[in-house]
Amino acid sequence: MTNTSEELIGFIGQFRTFLRNVNSDWSKNTMCGMNYTQFKLLFTLHTSGTHKVSDIADILGLTSGAITGIADKLVAEGWISRERASNDRRVVYIALTSKGQEMVDEILESQKETFSSLFNVLPEEDIQHLRRIFSKLLANMDNK
Repeated sequence: MTNTSEELIGFIGQFRTFLRNVNSDWSKNTMCGMNYTQFKLLFTLHTSGTHKVSDIADILGLTSGAITGIADKLVAEGWISRERASNDRRVVYIALTSKGQEMVDEILESQKETFSSLFNVLPEEDIQHLRRIFSKLLANMDNK
């Protein structure tokens, strides 16, 4: 195995540990009982409005069935609403409710400190490099 391969394997391990710690911090600091995937769905609706379930599935890289399961809890909590398309009953749209909007705003505010503490050791230039690198890696993964 080449040094580069060993370094990449080490990096993947570090990255997985980092993500595990981010998820742990998320759980500790979000008191609403919502996991990160549920929040990502809410945040997607917050930033881009009402969507079909299949579109949300594509955006989040999940199946429509997974989105339906996640949406069940969010509907029960009153954070999102569901509506069937009038011209095709198979198509379901989900939208953020005003209660959901308030929840997203609260979570974003409460998580500012958590995310700041994770990245405050990096200069802005390094953060921009990370964004550029991850954009390239994700684009490469999408092209496979």
